[in-house]
Amino acid sequence: MTYANGTRRTSGGWEARYRAALERGAGRGEALLTGVAALALYGFRSVPAAADVRVVDVLVPPRRRFTAPPGVRVHHALRRLPPPVRLPPGLPAAPPVRAAADALRDVLDHDRTAALFRELLDTRATPPATAATALRAAGLHTRPDVAAVLATLGPAARPPAETRARTLLRAAELPPPLWHIPLHLDGYWLTTPHAHWPRTGVLLHLTEPPYRHDDGTVEHHNALESLGLHLVHTTPRQLFREPDAFTAAVRDALAAGPHGPARDRLRARPWRRRVS
Repeated sequence: MTYANGTRRTSGGWEARYRAALERGAGRGEALLTGVAALALYGFRSVPAAADVRVVDVLVPPRRRFTAPPGVRVHHALRRLPPPVRLPPGLPAAPPVRAAADALRDVLDHDRTAALFRELLDTRATPPATAATALRAAGLHTRPDVAAVLATLGPAARPPAETRARTLLRAAELPPPLWHIPLHLDGYWLTTPHAHWPRTGVLLHLTEPPYRHDDGTVEHHNALESLGLHLVHTTPRQLFREPDAFTAAVRDALAAGPHGPARDRLRARPWRRRVS
């Protein structure tokens, strides 16, 4: 869906809302516009015009805590706030790639995600690897619509750990898996693993920094294992320092299969556009 961007309109009430959100978020420190509000000021045409943004997203330091008033949504920087970008009419905003990641948190639609990516990569000249890194840091890379778009970026967007895993699997002459393909159970989306061997029910999960323990990952993996699926976990450090242990774990998991639900219940298929 494409919107006509209207940042050249008379700012009026929306500018006051943006400034109020920044002041509330800053407290005694700093805050930046992010998400759709920032993208509107950058001139992205795949988001609503600035005057039509209903919820203003603000990015605050990691330890800044406050109750957001109606119409304001808070995002926390991982370590520190990035350098602000001053956008007309003089409002501080997060860099486009961070703003895009925050905007995608509330989007689950292939067409809108793809349109935003096209603008980020083409209009803003953001390197694919930079965009992919930002989405992984935000924990969005396994979501079906984001994973589908990342898959189109090719090797340039792959993290070093994934490149290493691919190389090790080929060198060990193990069966090639499907990479970043959504899994559906009884027709409903289940997960989007880094890699999956559909005949044996083996999933590969690459644990990448920053490490988070409060995002539901452990519970999600427990739910997958409760279905009988076999998850192989590894880290970038293990891939580079203990390659034989990684390939042995995959080989043993494949040999012990098949795992999980019957193949007619569990299917891997690329993301398809939503039909309305």
